[in-house]
Amino acid sequence: MPTPTTASTTSKVKLALIGAGNIAAFHLRGLLAHADKAECVALCDVSDANLALCAQRLRTSPARYHDWNRLFSEQDVDAVIIALPHHLHAPAILAAAAAGKHILCEKPMCTTLAEADAILGAVKRAGVTYMSAHNQLFSPVVREAKRLLDEGAIGGLRWLRTQDAFLAEAASMRDTWRGDAASQGGGELIDTGYHPSYLLLYLAAAPVAAVGASMSRFHMMIEGEDTASVQVRFQNGVLGEILTSWAMERPYGTHQIHLVGDRGELFGSDNELFYRPRGFDTPARRTLPPVDTFTEEIGHFVTCLLTEERPLHGAEEGRAVLELILRATESAAGWQSTAPKAAPERQGRLEATP
Repeated sequence: MPTPTTASTTSKVKLALIGAGNIAAFHLRGLLAHADKAECVALCDVSDANLALCAQRLRTSPARYHDWNRLFSEQDVDAVIIALPHHLHAPAILAAAAAGKHILCEKPMCTTLAEADAILGAVKRAGVTYMSAHNQLFSPVVREAKRLLDEGAIGGLRWLRTQDAFLAEAASMRDTWRGDAASQGGGELIDTGYHPSYLLLYLAAAPVAAVGASMSRFHMMIEGEDTASVQVRFQNGVLGEILTSWAMERPYGTHQIHLVGDRGELFGSDNELFYRPRGFDTPARRTLPPVDTFTEEIGHFVTCLLTEERPLHGAEEGRAVLELILRATESAAGWQSTAPKAAPERQGRLEATP
């Protein structure tokens, strides 16, 4: 098995980007921001147009491939960023691990627990670093709320809610891999809803005891749900909620995160945080310096490779988030019978790019 590259063998991390669709632009922006310690030397995608666009954004001449196995055999890269359609994550991760490459993979890590267990085993055997691309962990409001929570600012946590919702164009995902439940791995919850799912687990910092959920499809022309409401009870008794949707904006007056403890509450979105200690009528408001969460994520990944530190979220956390989503999906079984919007009939082949 190839030996993974360590910080002692290179002064700058050489990466390959596998998947050159829409989300790739955000990762490339992060790489360019850390050009002093990382460089993208190869690209892989089925679309020549996507490859050309990514190369243009890099303002360099990276090697271009249609096959990741050929890339691994021909390019001496230290790590890969995987930004493919969901159903391709597991095979790409397993191939990268077998080739001795460190891995940063877009959400979700994969679409089944069997795949997740295979990934955990492969990463461990290969001795490579795996990081889950949970970029909202680097949001200023999340970082500061987590710090204050851990310091006891609101006492013992009792309830929390995380949200991510916006109104998408109804036909925007029809006849794409996102509109197909098999390639997507579900619906909205395993896509945009993945963000509030990992935030809930990160902030609660406790094992899950029970999961319940309701789902519906109000608006989108997709096979899966476009809206999910998830309720979680943790083993320490803390209660959690997730609201996520492509069919509505985040409800007015609510926030990306909201935490209530026995001595106060913390809530906010993006870089605006509110803190209301128990006994106060009006919360204190703080505006935090804004950041690009993808740039922060890429920087964290590269730093972990150079210092051999463990990423904030690795493969174990990726599996935990997937398990939560799959349990919620199982709990909501049968939601299609009352969904206002019927699943569309397929109109030709699926788009291949993310």
